[in-house]
Amino acid sequence: MKKLLSAILTLCLLCACAQCEPGSEGETLLDRVLRLVPDAAGLVRMSGDDLYDLIGIDPESCVDWVYLAAADALEGRELIVVLMPDAESADEAETLLDHYLEARMRETRNYLPDAYQALSEASVVRQGCLLILSVAAPEADEAALLLAEE
Repeated sequence: MKKLLSAILTLCLLCACAQCEPGSEGETLLDRVLRLVPDAAGLVRMSGDDLYDLIGIDPESCVDWVYLAAADALEGRELIVVLMPDAESADEAETLLDHYLEARMRETRNYLPDAYQALSEASVVRQGCLLILSVAAPEADEAALLLAEE
């Protein structure tokens, strides 16, 4: 069920952000995420240093990016959205996000079963140069709100 909800959330974000460009209608990627993801305001905005140190993506190489996580790491909730300038850099970012997801799964496998389950149901979704990794997506009612937004 969580995998389905994660897919729905991801598709909604892809639709909303597919044409996201710097200055597009004055809305940043963060603005769009805050508008479309019900629990986004309750998540902690991670820094560019975190994006680079934890995942390996240099924020300077992104057109725009958002990295949100639950204040309590045991919850496992994360949302990472990156818009890269071209297909080659998007390929690299996709590889780094895949490696990050695999590493998080290894870290949680034996001692955080709920986080491990959420991570195992997550995947990196890509449309063009936009990549999304959503872990422990919102509940069904929140996904319905996202669908109503479109």
